[in-house]
This record gives sequence, C-alpha cells and structure tokens, in this order.
Amino acid sequence: MYQTVVVFCVALAIGLGFGLERERSQVPDGAEASAGLRTFAIASVCGALGAFLPNAGLLPAVLLAVAALAAMGYRHTAASDPGLTTEIALLCAVLLGALAVSQPALAAGIATVLVILLHGKATLHRLVRNELTRQEVSDALMLAAAALVVWPLLPDRYMGPLDAWNPRTLWLVAVLVMLLGMAGHIASRLFGEQAGLPLTGLFGGFISSVATIGSMAAMVRKAPGAHKAAVASASLSSVATFVQMLLLLAATSAAAFRELALPLTAGLATMLLYAGVWLWRSAREPAVHNGTQPAGRSMDWRVAAGFVLLMALLLLANAAARAWAGSGLLLGVAVAGGFADAHAATVSVAAQVAAGRLSPEAAVWPVLAAFSSNTMTKIVVAAAGGRTFAWRVGSGLVLAAAATWCTALMLIPWS
Repeated sequence: MYQTVVVFCVALAIGLGFGLERERSQVPDGAEASAGLRTFAIASVCGALGAFLPNAGLLPAVLLAVAALAAMGYRHTAASDPGLTTEIALLCAVLLGALAVSQPALAAGIATVLVILLHGKATLHRLVRNELTRQEVSDALMLAAAALVVWPLLPDRYMGPLDAWNPRTLWLVAVLVMLLGMAGHIASRLFGEQAGLPLTGLFGGFISSVATIGSMAAMVRKAPGAHKAAVASASLSSVATFVQMLLLLAATSAAAFRELALPLTAGLATMLLYAGVWLWRSAREPAVHNGTQPAGRSMDWRVAAGFVLLMALLLLANAAARAWAGSGLLLGVAVAGGFADAHAATVSVAAQVAAGRLSPEAAVWPVLAAFSSNTMTKIVVAAAGGRTFAWRVGSGLVLAAAATWCTALMLIPWS
C-alpha cells in the first residue's frame, strides 16, 4: 500500500512540475493556458493509472486519448502559438506517470531534467542564436561523433610493436584533448581569457595535465594574446598533478605517503607560486575576449592527432625501455612509465610498499623519477606552443621538480 501511494505521489508531482512551468511561461497578460497545472497533473496520474491497472490496453488508450485532446487544443492555439512544446510535454507527462509505477526515481529524474529544459527556453535560444557560431556547432558534432561513434568501435587491446599501443586508449586521449580545447574556448568566451583558461587548466589537470598543456599550446598558436593566461593554465594543470599524486599515495600506502608528503608538498607550493605569478601577470592585462565577441574554431582535430602521435611514440619508447630494463630494475621501469603517466607509476610503486616488497624509503626515488620523466613529457608537449611558451611553462616545471628533489635529498638518505 505504501509503495502504491509513493508511486501516485511521484506521478502527481511530475504533472504538477510540468504544469507549473508551462502555466508560468506560456501565458502572457493573464491569458488562459491551453494546458496548465491541473491538465498536466491529471494527465500524469492517468498515465500512472494506465500502467498500474491490470488491463494491458489501458495505457495505449490513455496515451491516444491525450494525444487526440492535445491535437484538438493545438488547432485552437496554432495561430497565436505555432510551437508544439506544450503538446509534446503533455504526452511526456503521461509516459513519465506510467514509468513512475515501475521506476519512480528514474521517472522523477527525467521529469526534472525536462522541466529544467522547458524553463531554460530563453537562455537556450539566446545561446544557440546569438552566442554559438556555426563553426562551434560543427566542432561539437565532430567531438560527439569521435566520442560516441568511433571510440566504442575501436579494439580495447594492446597491439603493434612490443604491444605498445591500445587504439581505444589513444583515441580517448585524442577526444580528451579536443574536449579540453573546447572547454578552454567556451570558458574564455564566457569568463574572458584571464579567468576562463586558468579554470580550464586547473580542472583539466585532474584529468590529464599533459593533455591540458597540449591544449594550451594549441590555444597559444590560435590566440597569441592569450599567452600569459595559457601559461597560468598549464602551470595550474601541474598543480593538479601534485595533488593527485599525494591523494593516490595516501590511498595506496600510508607509509609511502609519509615519506613523500614533504617533497611533493614542496613541489606543489613552488608550482602554485609560479602559477600565481602568471595569474597576476595575466590579470594585469586588459581582457581580450568576452562572451559576446565572435569566436573561431573551438578545437582543431589536427592538434589532437599530433598529440596522439607524440603519445604513441612515447608509449613505444616506454615499452622498449621496459623490455630492455626488465622488471628487476624498478627505477628504470618507473622512469619509462612516467613518460606516459606519472600517476600509474606512482600507484605501482606505492602498491609494492603496501605489499611489503619495497621499503618506504626505497620507494621515494622511483616515484620522483617517474614524476621527472613526466615533467620532460610536459616540456616536449609545451614546445608545440612555440619557444616562448615552452620556456615559460618549462621553467615552472623545472623549478617545481628541483624543489621536490632538493627536499627529498635533504630529508631522505639515498638507498
């Protein structure tokens, strides 16, 4: 009984949500709506009744009846309001009321999203008609095709020389670079380059600092005026690298975390200070973009392709180094692994400490070696943005690495 009451309450709430939004948005100057609060509530409850009662033909009959009534109502309102949004929303209310019988939480969630979509009409229309360019829409469709059509079809296994390449992983990196480039472009248009690019760098760094630096290098090539903000963004992405390494160490091995906490914190503080300097320098410049300024391409697939080619070469070098070094040379393997991903190498070393196969003190040097080789990868990727960009980004990376190593050498004896 209780479950039945909950089901019909959810159906009623769905209808009331649709009706409230429609009645508030579609009725100017006190005119009466074709379908409002009561109509949507009743339609949604009728859908729930159609699904709840044992007669299998009841729900289709309810849906057909509501569709016929909506069509009749549209004939009377078509002259003043030619849109079909309210009529389609009425049918959705019936279907969601029926869905609430078996999956009330899912029905409520879908209804909430649809009501928000209905309520955001003015914002969405302004975005599509006034803000987005045709090129940006084309770029978004290309990104969607790359992520949702091509990526699932690629084989998820290692192949090629020394089994160095996983096609699905490499394509995911390409999608990530394009996504970060688009995010930086959108953030720059919405908030200006001085704020938008650094935000993209900080949050993008938690996904992939190397990919973020590659995206910023492409941004500098496209918009030289964003140089200082792009340097700040690239530096903040490396701040995220330090934070991730500390979190992964803490989650994998408390003993390894205690040994590496101070060296990595020293590097984090140095990188944060360096990024702050470039944020300050960027903020002193007048804004070059704003949300109303026309924009060009939001991403460039050629940049993503070049970045993936570079990653493929680094992975091949990594596989060759592993084959040459062997599993017994932990330091060499960590260096090779760090070229592609410092986090994976960090976790693998910390896991050996947690398993008792490696002392916490001995784990410090492989982790720092992986971090250093990853720093080299970042500098190579930054070179795509030109010599000045690579020098400025690389200077911060080298300073942070030096602070990390110096702190480790002062605190931990080499073993």
